[in-house]
Amino acid sequence: MAKRTKTIRKTKQNSKINKKKPQNKKRSFVLFLLKIILIFAVIIAVYGIYLDQQIKEKIDGNVWQLPAAVYGKIIKLEPNDCYNQNEIITLLVSSQYRQVRMTTKPGEFVVNRNYIEIYRRPFSFPDIEESAFRVKIIFNQDRITNIINSDNGMPIAMLRIDPKLITFLHSPNNEQRLFVPLKDFPESLIQILIATEDKRFYQHDGISFYSTLRALYANIVSGKTIQGGSTLTQQLVKNLFLTNERSYMRKIREAYMALILDSRYSKERILELYLNEVYLGQDADQEIHGFPLASIYYFGRPVNELTLDQQALLVGMVKGASYYNPWTKPERVIERRNIVLKLIEEQNIIDEELYQLLSQRSIAVLPKGGIISPQPAFIQLVKKALREQLGKYANNLSGMKIFTTFDPITQQAAELAMTKEISSLQKVTNKPDLQVAMVIVDRQTGEVRSLIGGNDPQYAGYNRALFARRPIGSLAKPPTYLTALSEPNRYQLNTLLDDKPLSVKIDNHTVWRPNNFDKQFRNKVMLIDALAKSLNIPSVNLGMSVGLNKTKKTLIALGVPVAEIKAVPSRFLGALELTPLETAQMYQVISNSGRKVPLSTLVAVLSDKGEMIYQNHSSATQVVPAQAAYLTTYAMQKVVESGTAKRLHINYSSLHLAGKTGTTNDLRDSWFVGVDGQNVTVIWIGLDDHKSMQLTGASGALKIYQEYLRFHLPRSLYQDEITNIKMIAIDKEGKRLCKGNGIAFMPIWITSNEPLCHDGN
Repeated sequence: MAKRTKTIRKTKQNSKINKKKPQNKKRSFVLFLLKIILIFAVIIAVYGIYLDQQIKEKIDGNVWQLPAAVYGKIIKLEPNDCYNQNEIITLLVSSQYRQVRMTTKPGEFVVNRNYIEIYRRPFSFPDIEESAFRVKIIFNQDRITNIINSDNGMPIAMLRIDPKLITFLHSPNNEQRLFVPLKDFPESLIQILIATEDKRFYQHDGISFYSTLRALYANIVSGKTIQGGSTLTQQLVKNLFLTNERSYMRKIREAYMALILDSRYSKERILELYLNEVYLGQDADQEIHGFPLASIYYFGRPVNELTLDQQALLVGMVKGASYYNPWTKPERVIERRNIVLKLIEEQNIIDEELYQLLSQRSIAVLPKGGIISPQPAFIQLVKKALREQLGKYANNLSGMKIFTTFDPITQQAAELAMTKEISSLQKVTNKPDLQVAMVIVDRQTGEVRSLIGGNDPQYAGYNRALFARRPIGSLAKPPTYLTALSEPNRYQLNTLLDDKPLSVKIDNHTVWRPNNFDKQFRNKVMLIDALAKSLNIPSVNLGMSVGLNKTKKTLIALGVPVAEIKAVPSRFLGALELTPLETAQMYQVISNSGRKVPLSTLVAVLSDKGEMIYQNHSSATQVVPAQAAYLTTYAMQKVVESGTAKRLHINYSSLHLAGKTGTTNDLRDSWFVGVDGQNVTVIWIGLDDHKSMQLTGASGALKIYQEYLRFHLPRSLYQDEITNIKMIAIDKEGKRLCKGNGIAFMPIWITSNEPLCHDGN
């Protein structure tokens, strides 16, 4: 009995133990699940901290490596400046100002009988930020008589027009972007964007569960990822942090980061980032990011000046900028734009009448490169200047604003003239590889206005304007005449020079026998006529009389590299190899009364924080006598009036233009230098293999200059009055006459009290 009792007790104990086992297992499983959940939560939290840190570093630091923005010259207008209405209209249109009946917002202008009213855009100039305002420019024929603030009626001493954005110096990631703060975006653009891309943007926390579930369902049904449910915040996360891979893991990460981003930053900050980040097209290998830059690329105007249909077009491109490319798929773009317009009409942002009006408009986008073009020749010179002037700053130009001397109107005229004439000359010479270089500089400031490096000006190939060192032919003559005229007691414009067969002994075995281009001899010829007609023998005689050393000093003073100056008599006729840019420097000095200003492309450079890190303070230095430079320029005016460039005189007789043709041996190089009241223009034509192309300076380069003047009206060339220069009557033998009945009046440099004339009276 005792044994049985013990057995029963043992069985009951075992039963209790067996009952505890499932409970323990259940408890262990729950603990296991809790551990898994805890570990998973820790992993998610740690991953969230990692993502949060990644987001914070990016958003609070430098979000983008912004390219450096390169601007053209700042146009400054003052009363008494020589501008007519048409020139100002051309200037405004090139900067994408719109002519209207009444100015109501920045970027507009009105033309009246004797004035133009401009609603000038706001702009941060290198020295100060100026707000938008209306200004009236009053004209009297070809001159500005007054500039008045339209809002208060006060006169303005100097008006600056916002410069044109030319191009960018690209960031390392090949992205182009023009950052604009949220406050400067039109409210209508933000409304259209939200209505089209994310209606619940201000309500959700970074992700929209409804949109996500809808996309998830569509993807499961199709068996592949075909639809996205991304909010603007998610799109921003994808653009800034993720790739374009379509997978569930990437989508989960995107959603997580969007939640973090939304919790950490305001909706306004997220919108500002999105508006400046979104991908909106491609220009060659450069990506166009952000509405501000897309606005410039496609419409040529700031984003705050876009019309509603233009805003709708850009918003429509968000869905797929490559698919909806206005340059290649205009019909597709119009259809997408109208869908966006219909969406905002249905949401009562616009009414039915406005929808009908806007949906009928053409897209009217600018051609690719119409506003922002690479300008490789000029930019190459800008980069060189940046390296020389900025030192260590030149290694990181991110976000900088570079203000240059580049004049888009001058460049456009040069390109039009060059393209037309070089094509014609290629056919005439049967030389399809004929090349060209062109340099245009301000004769008084030395600022480079335009540069062409080859017959395809937007191709970044060999830059002949900077690097093609070629014999300059008769362009070498004016420095010789300048040297002689610096000795007024020996040489004046009326000095007679020998024009007879000439032999020059070079060494014991070599005799050089130069000849005139026309193979004619004139016995005696006045110095001014020898230069005007580019006669070789009188030029050699003059050079030999003055001496190789003196002419060498003059060339050095004019900016010619010493290494290029050879001590040979043939140098007087062009045995001097220079680049077009070096040639432009030489003639800048001559045409500016002997005052040298180093050629420049930079005006100012601002850092990404708006700090001035460079400003050009170039000044003029008197390097040759002003009187000699005056007389040389006067003789070059005779080149146009009656010499080798007289074809210019037919259309521009009242402008007193100066010029010089240049031709090298075997007609390998064709040169021309043209000078008007504003600019010095140097043009070279030739073949890269140095073969003959059968063009003289007059039959080649001069034709391009003549065509250029059709597109860019020249200014009258009036030289400053120079001390001791007097106009004296001259007879055909070069003698000064007192009664003024000679064949011409000519400037003479008076250096003593000797009689000015010799009539025998």
